[in-house]
Amino acid sequence: MKQIKKIIIGIFTILFFSLIIAFFYFEKKFSPENNYLTVKNESGKINITWLDENKNALLLPINFKNDTTTYYVQFDTGSPYTTFYKNSIKNLPHFQINDNIGNGIFEIGKTEIKSEKFKIIDYGKETDNDEIKIVGTLGADILENRKTIINFKDNSIEFNLKKTPNYFTGQTFDFKFRKRKIIIPATLNNNKDKFLYDSGTSAYELLTNKENWQKLKLSNSKIIIEKGNSWGNVLTTYTAQSKNEIHFSKAKVTLKQVTYVEGFSKTQYYLMKFSGMSGMLGNRIFLDKEIFIDCENQQMGIK
Repeated sequence: MKQIKKIIIGIFTILFFSLIIAFFYFEKKFSPENNYLTVKNESGKINITWLDENKNALLLPINFKNDTTTYYVQFDTGSPYTTFYKNSIKNLPHFQINDNIGNGIFEIGKTEIKSEKFKIIDYGKETDNDEIKIVGTLGADILENRKTIINFKDNSIEFNLKKTPNYFTGQTFDFKFRKRKIIIPATLNNNKDKFLYDSGTSAYELLTNKENWQKLKLSNSKIIIEKGNSWGNVLTTYTAQSKNEIHFSKAKVTLKQVTYVEGFSKTQYYLMKFSGMSGMLGNRIFLDKEIFIDCENQQMGIK
């Protein structure tokens, strides 16, 4: 009997330390580097440009100093860093690249963003003949410790607000800005859930796992199957009609479509599992809403 107890204690000890090691591994794995952006001035309203009629990407105009050309970045809250595409900016004046690190200044609206450590990735194409010159991604580092309005009603965004708009006073709720991820508590089908808001997942309302997808889709819905590419990964999406409501404190949105994805990277899969999130919300579910995001005080409002 004593021997059995020792074995059981040994198993639980190994399990305990394995969980501790796993916790610290994932904490380090998904922790972003320091925020190297210097941000000045309120932006004022910046008009959103959609990549196509399906609104597959949310683009914002930017300008570099001493360059009259308007360039665009995709606004992606799922990315922890503002990143530029090496092949798209290699010929731009006043932007220096050294060992995949960029040094430069750009303006978005009236906001000036400066860094000596912009992330550079081997992606994109030369912009000479492009009608829309997409040169990078504006990540969640622009939101950190700042207030932002994403207004899909009038197709605009405002960054670096000095104060909370009056019409959102007393209308906000708690959310988590953890590791530069926007994690929103909500209720769906009487279940308390957590959702990641990813503005880079623009064309979808809710991405979730297959089990949740089967519960949320209408039984007689036609399934739309599409293939796409996400940073080199081939993804297959399965989208079905739904008829549910997601409640965010006093606000609610109607869930009309639900999607699950095959082909996510292991990193994306473990991020969702480790964080306990039930799914990922894209822009499409908020297209008739205005969102206030205060990452300094971790308060959010949806109208």
